[in-house]
Amino acid sequence: MNGKKIVIMVGLSFLIASCSLINPRPQTTPTPVPSTPTISPTPEPCSQENIIEEMEYVQDLVNEFQDIAYVANFTPQTELVNPIMQLQNTRRKLQKLEVPDCLENVKNASLNYMNTTINYLAYFMGGETKENVDAGIQNSQVLWKVVLNEFSNALSTAGLAPEEIPGVSSGPPETSDTSIWATNEGDAAINVRQEPNLDADIVSKFEPGMQAAVILRNDDGDWIQINLEGTIGWVFVENATISVPIEDVPLQEEETEIIEE
Repeated sequence: MNGKKIVIMVGLSFLIASCSLINPRPQTTPTPVPSTPTISPTPEPCSQENIIEEMEYVQDLVNEFQDIAYVANFTPQTELVNPIMQLQNTRRKLQKLEVPDCLENVKNASLNYMNTTINYLAYFMGGETKENVDAGIQNSQVLWKVVLNEFSNALSTAGLAPEEIPGVSSGPPETSDTSIWATNEGDAAINVRQEPNLDADIVSKFEPGMQAAVILRNDDGDWIQINLEGTIGWVFVENATISVPIEDVPLQEEETEIIEE
């Protein structure tokens, strides 16, 4: 009996050993614990340390535009095609430039200024009247001040003094024209209408900060006719600021009715 137990135990031992050989237990390799990567802080483009560098990208394009415009203002009328094309190319580069939120107003103000400058040069090249050209120059001067203000505002928001603004080239040329000017000193655009009444069609928008040459006033003195970069229309006097008293604005001549006999 004991012999049988020994044989059985030996057989079981052999069977267990055989199973272990057929299906050996896999060797497990410890999985390495990944190390936590070091995350570098993202630079804040609008901080005091970085805003000057960010601003220089816009400033360089503004200065490039100003340098070309300076030459264009002394270029003969028949040879303005090339500098105008160069100005348009610089404007397109600024349009494509990605800027941080704190410089969006600087970029937009610069684009508005560039558009108006190109317009008055195109008017001059196309043989527009001196009045239209001077109206464009006046608007360029207004918008140039807006550009400088936006540069200063961006620096002030970052906690820097406005006098730390990077140097930019000079603005558009001055005009000695003695025309009467209307300025939109408000915060909203003024409707420019085809006739001096609120029911007339709107032909343009007199944007905040813009100037336009004043042509006439109506008999009641509550509407003035303006030349807004080549667009002739009427604006309500209370919405605009005029460079002279309303009485000094030429009066609109009454249309006489011709009666056929």
